[in-house]
Amino acid sequence: MSLFAALNSATAGLRTVQASVKLVSDNIAQANDPTRTRHTAQQSVDASGQVISTTYRREVDKALMAQVMDLTARDGGSQATATYMQQLGDLMRTTNGTPLLNDYADKFQAAVKTLATSPEDETAQYQLVQAADNFSREIRRVSEGVEQLDRDMKTDITKSVDTVNDLLKQINTINNDTVSLLGQGSAANAVADKRDGLIRELSTYMPVRTVERPDGRLAIFTPSGLALVDAQPANLSYDGGNINLQVGNQVTSINNHLTAGKLGSLIQMRKDGSTTEPPTPASGDPAAEIVRKLRSQLDEYAKAFTGPTRPGEPTSFADAYDESAPAADGEQINQFFTGNDRFTIAVNAKLVDNTAKIKRTAIDGMVTAINASGRNFSADGLQLKDTSYSAMGSAITGTWMAAAKTANTASESNKASMQLLSERYQSQTGVNIDEEIAQLQQLQTSYQASARVMQVANAMFDALEAVVR
Repeated sequence: MSLFAALNSATAGLRTVQASVKLVSDNIAQANDPTRTRHTAQQSVDASGQVISTTYRREVDKALMAQVMDLTARDGGSQATATYMQQLGDLMRTTNGTPLLNDYADKFQAAVKTLATSPEDETAQYQLVQAADNFSREIRRVSEGVEQLDRDMKTDITKSVDTVNDLLKQINTINNDTVSLLGQGSAANAVADKRDGLIRELSTYMPVRTVERPDGRLAIFTPSGLALVDAQPANLSYDGGNINLQVGNQVTSINNHLTAGKLGSLIQMRKDGSTTEPPTPASGDPAAEIVRKLRSQLDEYAKAFTGPTRPGEPTSFADAYDESAPAADGEQINQFFTGNDRFTIAVNAKLVDNTAKIKRTAIDGMVTAINASGRNFSADGLQLKDTSYSAMGSAITGTWMAAAKTANTASESNKASMQLLSERYQSQTGVNIDEEIAQLQQLQTSYQASARVMQVANAMFDALEAVVR
């Protein structure tokens, strides 16, 4: 090998080491960044040792990344469901493990039976009115809580849509910068890592698929093929019922395309097929249409106490009170409960303020109505046959407490699966400090070898210069 060839080779080696040291240093500095992948560089040289090109790479497993995004979407959806189902459980509130709605219902029914043993006892009358008032207030409180839950979910969807729009814009900006950054190697890899992190965050809100374009851009689609980011970012909007996607002048509802993610879960929980034309039956999924189901069930529960007797069923509580006779002076003739739905059910104001007494002739009929089974309960998401007032309340709260527990279990399972796969992806594509330090040691050896060659060449040039003189 000629002296100049040796110098060229040593110089190329030093350049290679310099580029590699910078990459390794960047890898180590950002090792704790969960979106950082391991960056490497490979240089091609010609016969004279001159660098022809440098290829920069990211350690990316696209197939595994797609699985991570799928599980991230599932985790995002199950977390949203579990969060709101937990709020629903908190709304029901429990005393010694018993939801307050059931507790107040039991105390009301017990007070009716107590009054039957001593109809003339004014204290027993007062206790029955108070127990009934607490019971009706609890129905109204839970009903208002359901509406607040619905408002919270609506606000959450609006904010989530805004977040998704911001993520799509950020991804599109990176796409626009990618073409010019591709020639800068490490810089292009860094923004690509950031873009992957944004896409992962986007996946928590909705499931997505990606397609890499020849110019380095990354197109993003829904699993069904609707473009979210390609030539331009789409814009999502929420009208209170539908999440709409707009690209240019085309607007499309994507409710049915949101099969997972936080937005998908929120839309499913707020969905109400009873308002469509034609109306659709309530979903069999316990975590779907929860607002619709709760409204219907609480309405039917209230009507069971305030409504008339249904064909083929035992006398209703309302009729048991209203149809009894005679009524003594000062007794409330009819309407122990007033109202006709979950928001208006209440104990008659005259009974509450003690301007009227409970009709004594109605007490035995009230006890019979309270004890009777053979009633039917038909509401969205809950159908009961041959049941009683007590069983109705227990079925409503029991169904939702069980659904909340199931949602929490599913959330924990999805979270564990997502974390396990994320760790696997990170171990395969992320920065390993031990490996990077070992790489630095190898680069140090390479640097010393190249530097030694240059020292020897420099000494030889000095010797030749001395000879010439």
